[in-house]
Amino acid sequence: PLCRWLPWRLLLPLSVGSASLWAVSLAVWDGHAGVSTSINRPSEYLPVVAFVGDDPGKFLRTFAQIVRDSGYPVHVKGHPPLMVLVFWAWDHVASGPEWAAALVIVAGASSAAALAVTVRELGDESAARRALPFLILGPFAITIATSADSFFLGVASWSVATLVIGLRRGSWRALAVSGLLAGALPYLSYALPTYGSILLAAGWLCVRRHGWPTGTSSQRGVMVLAFVVAALVIPITLTVGGFWWPDGVQATRVAWLDGKGSTRPYLYSFLGDFAILAVLVGPATAVAAAHRPGRVPTVLACSALFALLVLGLSGVTRLETERIWMPFAPWLVLLTAALPHKGLGSRGWLLLNALCAIVFEVLVYDVW
Repeated sequence: PLCRWLPWRLLLPLSVGSASLWAVSLAVWDGHAGVSTSINRPSEYLPVVAFVGDDPGKFLRTFAQIVRDSGYPVHVKGHPPLMVLVFWAWDHVASGPEWAAALVIVAGASSAAALAVTVRELGDESAARRALPFLILGPFAITIATSADSFFLGVASWSVATLVIGLRRGSWRALAVSGLLAGALPYLSYALPTYGSILLAAGWLCVRRHGWPTGTSSQRGVMVLAFVVAALVIPITLTVGGFWWPDGVQATRVAWLDGKGSTRPYLYSFLGDFAILAVLVGPATAVAAAHRPGRVPTVLACSALFALLVLGLSGVTRLETERIWMPFAPWLVLLTAALPHKGLGSRGWLLLNALCAIVFEVLVYDVW
């Protein structure tokens, strides 16, 4: 009822707070320290902040070679260097694993608001309000507290939301923010370039419904330029700093083959990836897909599913997808806007989705 009737300006911060509370509530099953200790494990990003020291340039220049030599923890070897630099910068503002945990939890929880904003700006506020409870209580919250992929989810989802805001309202500033966030995605995770399918789908929906932004051709050119220039900021900065993205991809592949990656059968991993995706989105999503969701949720969900099919078929994300695929999962959850009120009812399906997350958290040992 709150999601249905609250004013929009109150609903968004409430959704972020509620999603944060839900993620933390799942995480503290292993004890209250689990919220901060998991992000500070030796296999994670945070311990590598000390390697950056006072010379981030040296860190970037030597990153690919050290990854190739297996000199970093497993998650740093499997990703570009931007997340380590984010933690390094954040450490200068608020030091300690507790503050790092707060950063990724709030970023990931804010995705509920970002997706709701996206759907509303695309002209379907009713669907945004109906799907919001499922975005808040989504089973994918099992890894929001406190994996760094939660931060990826926040950055990625707001890149789409600000793109739609910029196109809808003719704001070059919003488009610049979208470009900056979108340009960061390939440098946060090697899986996130496929997020382009969601950005393209959201942009197409916005233009189809609202037309191109009003203004002269030069004003439209400024908006396009703002997005493109902002999207190049992080790639150019890290490249000039010494990190060449293709070298990072190759170094990660070498580390992956030397580790557990080569022992994971392709077909088993492909099926396992989508089985985990089913856990992340919950049974309500599958039920809702059979009830003719509206155009906006359907197109956005299909664009996310396309990206996941590319990743699954490529074989580069074999297992571990409760983290790697988490940034894509909420877009599928948007389909829950179509759940009927009869039968089990939307509240019943919401409860079942939440129970699935609890059962998974309690019964399945998950090292993340």
